[in-house]
Amino acid sequence: MAIANETFHSVKGSSEIIPLPDTHTWDLADGTQTFKEFAGTKAAILQKFRELAAAGADSGVDALRDTYNGQSGRLSCRVIDDSGGADGGNTEAVNAIWELIANDILKPIETHSDFDSIAADRKREIENYVRSATDYPATLSGAAELSLAGYYAYQVLDFPLTELLLRKSIVVSSRSTITAAYAYMNRCVAINADQLIANIGPPSALLGVLTSLPLMSGADGAWQWLKKAPQVRQVGKRKFQIMYEWWGTERWAGIYGGSWFPTYA
Repeated sequence: MAIANETFHSVKGSSEIIPLPDTHTWDLADGTQTFKEFAGTKAAILQKFRELAAAGADSGVDALRDTYNGQSGRLSCRVIDDSGGADGGNTEAVNAIWELIANDILKPIETHSDFDSIAADRKREIENYVRSATDYPATLSGAAELSLAGYYAYQVLDFPLTELLLRKSIVVSSRSTITAAYAYMNRCVAINADQLIANIGPPSALLGVLTSLPLMSGADGAWQWLKKAPQVRQVGKRKFQIMYEWWGTERWAGIYGGSWFPTYA
């Protein structure tokens, strides 16, 4: 039929590609995305599609989709607006995923805060007294010494302790400059609530939890957080994930920048 023959058609109006208004979507995996739409003739849209596809990462877009209706066409270009993108629609605060993970560990019973009043050499003496049954319990004095000796006597040598892992991960595209902060690795960067907000900056939904954690004394308060080295990995052809971790405990030793300075007596 003549009507189906491509020879019998003409283009009315402009044959150039016409940009249409941008649209936006958001999802948990990619954050904010901009869709740049174009309309034009089938030949012009197909040529533009091939040009952008051949450019790859230099095209400035993350996905392409073309549709055709007869001799007209539309081109949709998806742009993930990550923190480093030119459009800047998706900030790091929006794109970040936060996790709070509990890890259980065992620590020697004599390191419990209940026994901080006992000098280190005295703890060893108490352990030797119990094991050898020499001068026991006459030489022990005070509730702390008697309690520690009792644990040793019943072979309760450890106590369980829960430490927390705070993790923040962000996903950026290859348009961004991949920047990971390695300053202060293996150092305590937060020893109180103010430093937690300034140096780590967790979301407000987590802030209340992180500033009222249980302490060994029975009270609630902020823990201290040690920064670990960030991890960078490629999670797709054009996506990279940057992951930060902080290890939390009630107190870190002074050699790590914490507030605990044990002394030997």
